[in-house]
Amino acid sequence: MSRFSSIVWGHAGETATVAVAPEALTDLNLDQIFAAAGGELHAAVHRRPLSDVSVVRYRHEVFADLADDAMRAVFDAFVAGMRSVRKHLERAGEMKNACQRDRWQLDGEAVYVRTLEELHNALHELPLRATGLLEWRAWLDEHLNGAEFREFADDGANVRSALESLRYTIHVQGRQVVVGSYAGQSDYSEVIANALARLRPVNDPRGPRVIDPWPDMNEVEEQILATVADRHPREFRRLAQHARQYREVIDATVARFDLELRFYLDYLRFVQRLERHGARFCYPEVTADFAGMFVEGGYDLALANTLAAGDKTVVTNDFRLDGAERMLVVTGPNQGGKSTFGRMFGQLTYLAALGCPVPGSRARVMLSDGLFTHFVREDDANDPDGALAQELLRLHEILNRITPHSIVILNESLSTTTAADAALLGGEVVRRIVSSGAVAVFVTFVGELAEWGPEVVSMVAGIESDDDPVRTFRIERRPPDGLTYAAVVAQRHGLTYEAIRERVR
Repeated sequence: MSRFSSIVWGHAGETATVAVAPEALTDLNLDQIFAAAGGELHAAVHRRPLSDVSVVRYRHEVFADLADDAMRAVFDAFVAGMRSVRKHLERAGEMKNACQRDRWQLDGEAVYVRTLEELHNALHELPLRATGLLEWRAWLDEHLNGAEFREFADDGANVRSALESLRYTIHVQGRQVVVGSYAGQSDYSEVIANALARLRPVNDPRGPRVIDPWPDMNEVEEQILATVADRHPREFRRLAQHARQYREVIDATVARFDLELRFYLDYLRFVQRLERHGARFCYPEVTADFAGMFVEGGYDLALANTLAAGDKTVVTNDFRLDGAERMLVVTGPNQGGKSTFGRMFGQLTYLAALGCPVPGSRARVMLSDGLFTHFVREDDANDPDGALAQELLRLHEILNRITPHSIVILNESLSTTTAADAALLGGEVVRRIVSSGAVAVFVTFVGELAEWGPEVVSMVAGIESDDDPVRTFRIERRPPDGLTYAAVVAQRHGLTYEAIRERVR
């Protein structure tokens, strides 16, 4: 049999994945992104970022093929067909009447066979490049031509043909319904259809539509079916035997491919919706070890999704870590985009580790062995005395676990204590992270931390000017400027020189 197992994991199996605490998904708003890209259906993939570069590149290939409109249309049709198959089989499972249950299954089988054969034919017309999709095509070739599948498909077609060849009459008189043998009588339903044809709009391309108001049968219909089955025992016996033999309709490999394919298609739909609002995505270069990290035109994807609903666009930012640089310390005025920048960094590294297109025009990312976040909680701010102890415990746990391949995102850590204590404790946190070799972002109000050493890069939330401190939400690589932030705070509270002078006049 052809060598195919998964279009998500390749031949590596479900490899060791990165340790990520559940709160990190909330801290980074990744839960919002995943909800918009398929939700819990893909949790088994979304919650298992990779540390294997080869598997990430394997997924990039699949995404790149499916980004082509013609290819994606073929796979969208397959997914729609499989959805119909599942609905047929679910409906079959709900039926109490055995004959009706078996017929729903038989119809589901027909949709299943047609869906696979249509995909098989279409794939041979497509210029597939992704290893995963090429291997799937080879597997599907062998599966559809195998004796087991052909026997299943042929037997189902024969049973269906036998049932559809049955003819009988129904005579309704008052409350009496009589099922009789067919002897060439006129088709009364055809007579009615012809009589009502003149009531249809001229040139109506839709033709007559038959609407089944409910899937199950009433008592009269059940009795009609039972009588027909009694008159044609051989055909209905074959239906029952076939249904028992092939109760598990969907092959396990096909079911897995269908689910994994939807991971790609759902994410691409999410991406394309944002691209229509001007957002840009790229396939990042990924490395197993630190070889520099950067993004050009990066942004918070969850925020971009929210803004797109109001037809607004997000501000983009860049960063770069090269050589000895390992940590970005982000300072600046409140509501200036610092926390958004930290989330952007975390989303970038996480989505890159899923093998997904990431927000930005170009990027390089190190795959980590662990993603750690520390965001100040609302209850921390409400209980400053106990909050510091809780913060220190959480930070201590992170610092004891990180390695040179870890990624750490600290957002307003130590903000519940005094400036002097925050500078002292924050300096020790920076020292521990730098000495570990981990890559980190530290969003803080303590400007001194940005001047710690060559391993630390200072990033500052920008404003228009000192005279007009309107936030730009651009995060710039430059030394911290505490006086500018003080001016922003003074202006907010009416404490500028001009404001005070105006009041005392």
